[in-house]
Amino acid sequence: MRLEELKKGLWGYRKEGVFRFITELDESCSQKLREREERAAQSEQRAQERIQALEQENRALKEKLDGLRSQRDEISAAILEARASAEAMKAETLASEEAARDAIRQILEEDQAELNRYREKLLELRTAVRKALEELDGQTEAMEQQVQVLGEELPEGNLTLFQ
Repeated sequence: MRLEELKKGLWGYRKEGVFRFITELDESCSQKLREREERAAQSEQRAQERIQALEQENRALKEKLDGLRSQRDEISAAILEARASAEAMKAETLASEEAARDAIRQILEEDQAELNRYREKLLELRTAVRKALEELDGQTEAMEQQVQVLGEELPEGNLTLFQ
């Protein structure tokens, strides 16, 4: 109902029309207020649901962040442990390399000493062989002289006497 629809009486608008108009207006306002409150309640409900969802998502993200931080800490610890292990392995490798070099150096020195002993023995053998050859040469020369002397002493004539 509109204000133009109110019936007028002698002294102005009729009471029952005004009351009806006010009642309808009140009902209309109440209806609009209820609808508005209902929408506000629905909006608040959606907002609360969204807040709960966001809080739940926030908790999940915090848990995930804590897990990632834990993983980061584990990775950092593993990297530090790997570095320490690598340094230890490097030191161990260097020590074993040095030990191997020392062992090879000692073996080379032993082999060199043995070669020097062989060289000395070869020199001794050479000297002994040279001395023996010189003695043989002297003996051979003496025998050749004896053969020559004996050859000169042989009778040259008739050898029938000795038959």
